[in-house]
Amino acid sequence: MQTKAEKYLIKVILKLFRKIENIPYIINLGASKSTIIEEAIIKENFFFIEDRCDIEDCKVKADYVKNSYTCPLENMEVISSNQYDLAFANFVFEHVENSQNAVKEIFRILKPKSKLVISLSNPQAPEFILAKYTPTSFHQLFRKKGHDSAHPVKYSYKSINNLKKIFKENSFKLIEEKRFAFTYGYLYRFFIINYLSLVYDKLLEILRLEKIKSHVVLVLEKN
Repeated sequence: MQTKAEKYLIKVILKLFRKIENIPYIINLGASKSTIIEEAIIKENFFFIEDRCDIEDCKVKADYVKNSYTCPLENMEVISSNQYDLAFANFVFEHVENSQNAVKEIFRILKPKSKLVISLSNPQAPEFILAKYTPTSFHQLFRKKGHDSAHPVKYSYKSINNLKKIFKENSFKLIEEKRFAFTYGYLYRFFIINYLSLVYDKLLEILRLEKIKSHVVLVLEKN
């Protein structure tokens, strides 16, 4: 199931594309083999050139792909500095070993005034506090058959506010922050529990309990 955060990330990227002159040069950070974001962009008749980066092989057959790099976000020395108009990372930061180093590297490879759009899990949400103390094999039970394997989470950024602080310290300006309650996205296949999760998500929205909502989208600009 596509998350609300992923849908919003795509919406933001499309909005930013409309403001970029010429053909944008972008990078998908933590790309894996997924092309969901790219397919959504192409569907809206936008053209772009893309590099891809992941700790595992992220090569895909697509006309828009220029380079595919195998490297962690914390050390992207194989990628040249100051070259991308936009970067995005879709639920990647929770798996990063060192958020500080990752932010520094992202700053380095972006052009001045370029944008970064990221979706990520909120480690202060109750479901992720629980997930932190359960094995990855348990997380896999909640993934639909045929989907990618669950990967270990690190939450090296500690909290969303702390991550925003890291970005600010590394000369990024926060443009927008959007939070979503989405426990239903993990539990929708489980009878009765799925209805309870819907009620829980709705309560968080009604009571505006932003601090414990599951997912977050941050839009940032390199100063």
